[in-house]
Amino acid sequence: MKSHLTVRKDLQEEGMAVPVRFIDTKEDAHIAQTDSLTVDCLFCTDGEELHEGTNIIVRVSDPTRKDKHGRPWKDKMAFAYSIDWDWN
Repeated sequence: MKSHLTVRKDLQEEGMAVPVRFIDTKEDAHIAQTDSLTVDCLFCTDGEELHEGTNIIVRVSDPTRKDKHGRPWKDKMAFAYSIDWDWN
């Protein structure tokens, strides 16, 4: 399933960021909705846990954000919680 996701509107209104765990670097990050953020769902379970309670795998791109090696977030795969996202 490929679907563009945005941080849930009520969380955006509260100024909250949502947690993800990048698979390649094993880094935890918090993502706030921005104009440069693109998130797509790559895999979704029917509620089964994938990693520490997460149940989707997403692809995250945001050229304004950098990983711990200074590389921009481009097509980074991450575990996430489906409840944190609005599915467009």
